[in-house]
Amino acid sequence: MPLRRADLHLHTRFSEWKHLRVIRARDSYTDPLDSWRRCKTAGMDFVAFTDHDTIDGALDLLSRRPELEPEIIVGEEVETRFPDTGQWIHVNVFDIDEARHRDIVHLRHDAFELVGWLREQGIFHVLNHPFQSYYMQQPPLDYIDRILDLFEFFEVANASQSSRHNRACDEMLDAAAGAGHPRKHGIGGSDAHNLRDIALACTEAEIPDRAGESRPAGEEKREWLAAVARGEGRAVGRSIGLLGLTANVYEAIWRYYSSLLRPEARRGMGPSNYAAAALMVPVCVAGLPLLLNLSNSARLEVVTARLRRALSRRSRLAAAEFLQDPLD
Repeated sequence: MPLRRADLHLHTRFSEWKHLRVIRARDSYTDPLDSWRRCKTAGMDFVAFTDHDTIDGALDLLSRRPELEPEIIVGEEVETRFPDTGQWIHVNVFDIDEARHRDIVHLRHDAFELVGWLREQGIFHVLNHPFQSYYMQQPPLDYIDRILDLFEFFEVANASQSSRHNRACDEMLDAAAGAGHPRKHGIGGSDAHNLRDIALACTEAEIPDRAGESRPAGEEKREWLAAVARGEGRAVGRSIGLLGLTANVYEAIWRYYSSLLRPEARRGMGPSNYAAAALMVPVCVAGLPLLLNLSNSARLEVVTARLRRALSRRSRLAAAEFLQDPLD
């Protein structure tokens, strides 16, 4: 059967940088058409757009190139929260339209309500970078049990996360299988915010071979998504590492200030926006973005290590109990 691939985590210029709204910065400055071209050059059969809390990246491309619809997966990366702990998580949703996006906007403030609705609607969804937002809001194993109960699919190959983070996600799924959880599945996506990183991680799955048969437009894409949603996909790829991530942060800063040379980028900017952008220049020159990136990476390494130790300890205890009473 033919193997097909897609990068299931991809950002364009329609993704906002939510922490820097005061300067009207974007999280990416990549045009959707350029992203599509890069995906195709990198060997992707389908192109999934998952901008932050919007489907406008995919819609923009389809408005310009409607003939590409059979290859385009309309998606978005939804930020939602656990109401009891306040922890945010990112959930990728795929193959949606504007009506479903509007429903998601109303539901995304509560992770339990959002995921319950996604299940009812049969919408394929994935928990992205499961440990990125974990700040010990609850004990490690409690958090792991929570997300394992809530999700079936997890991003285990994310090019923008450390290799240890990705390995911890794999270990969590292995431990879940060993503990008798219903089978969980891994997904891959680059989380690219620029052209260079696109397709460094992706998902591949086989679809039925229909050589000589003509397919209606978009049927192959739907068959592939259905195969992945059945758990038949495989995550592949590599991490860009800390240096690559740091370079991406400074590239985004450079592209922001360069964009201000264009009138369309300055549209809507007021005096307070310009003042904030000017104040950010010495902060960036002083190296604060580097320090923040290093600090966050170190925190994630510590958190990941604690989660992996907790998983290992649970596995050892389970094995010891089995050896004491193997018939139970």
